[in-house]
Amino acid sequence: MKSVNFQLNGMNSIEITQIGEELFEVRLALDGKISMHYMTHEQLAQLGCTFHIEGGIGSLLNN
Repeated sequence: MKSVNFQLNGMNSIEITQIGEELFEVRLALDGKISMHYMTHEQLAQLGCTFHIEGGIGSLLNN
């Protein structure tokens, strides 16, 4: 599985894990509360998520 985790301000974070060709698990931690959602690639795009896990992780690690 491919995953990316973004640390927001304080202890808040968002983690996106690809669990299938078009299915993603999205975990959002805000103010000590964790919510988990399953979304398709299209649903993530509608939220404004343009980060591609396949190429994005490699580019993050190489910087």
